[in-house]
Amino acid sequence: MPHHQSQSTVGLSSNEYMAGEDLSFARSVEDRAQTDKPVTRITDAAAPSVTVVMANFNGERWIGEAIQSVQKQSLDDWELIVADDASTDASVEIVRAFADNDSRIKLLTASFNAGPSTVRNRALECARGHWITFLDSDDVLAEGRLESLLQRAESYGAGIVADDLLIVDEEGSLTGHSLLGLESFKSFDAVSLIKAPRLAYLKPMVNAELLTELRYEERLRSGEDFDILLRLLAKHDARIIVYPAMGYRYRRRGGSLSSDKSADRQTLRGMLDANARFRASHTLSARMAAACARRHRSLKASLHWVDVTEAIREKRFVTAVRHVIDHPGVLSCVMQFFNKRLSLLISRSKRRARTFGL
Repeated sequence: MPHHQSQSTVGLSSNEYMAGEDLSFARSVEDRAQTDKPVTRITDAAAPSVTVVMANFNGERWIGEAIQSVQKQSLDDWELIVADDASTDASVEIVRAFADNDSRIKLLTASFNAGPSTVRNRALECARGHWITFLDSDDVLAEGRLESLLQRAESYGAGIVADDLLIVDEEGSLTGHSLLGLESFKSFDAVSLIKAPRLAYLKPMVNAELLTELRYEERLRSGEDFDILLRLLAKHDARIIVYPAMGYRYRRRGGSLSSDKSADRQTLRGMLDANARFRASHTLSARMAAACARRHRSLKASLHWVDVTEAIREKRFVTAVRHVIDHPGVLSCVMQFFNKRLSLLISRSKRRARTFGL
């Protein structure tokens, strides 16, 4: 699989702090290999090495390919739990057909739609693997990914490991971008995650013992991966090791890295509430408290940015200007908006030049 070296230029939604990110926190794994404490492993020999959790809602277009990518793994000691969220398409029939021919595949159905957090929690309750990882029903794993992640975890005595994401378009074609564009192993902690929330798009492999008392926040329908990863890192004072291989193909749909609706007040308010709950339920170091406060300001700015974009869309330009004046933090959102548009124009110009042989 090709290794893309340069930093990703994929645009981020307003849910990811329009104020920007800081990846300078990362420390190389080599610097930490001697200091990280090994994680005690589950000893049930009858359990599979890895449980792959897949939440699904109306994923009939891609779910067959996603399941096949698990079946093609070089590691065959796995179980796949597909938790369906009351799909109305042929998803359940597709999964059931796979499960009928492969006992490692389990299907959980639901009578009503409850959101990805709820169905993932149902899958976690059933998971038997020593390690747990996640695969979206429209994404794909490289053939050796599970085995590679396990080897990395055991080599470094780590409880949480991940690789970079290779981003593909809706049809599965390579975009030329990865999420992080890593050139070496890196690690990050809870504060680092708050400073660079795009890291929550990673699909880590986690020692099951670390998830024993942790579950997804079911009130969240967006930002739930960030929330559980933050609580996981904070609870265990852990770091996640990320290495530069790209064994996970992330399908970017609708022109955004995130499938969330970025201009959604409910989404942003839910993330603000989750941030408040985290601050209230944890003893925060000065560094953590500062990062959480910055996240609060950034999410509030994104929420006001929704007001601005809505006013512009409705041609209430005076109101849009008033929102910016009343909430100066929105200026960071404005700058990111124009920077993103400029990046898209430059990218299109380069593609046009290549087309004409320039």
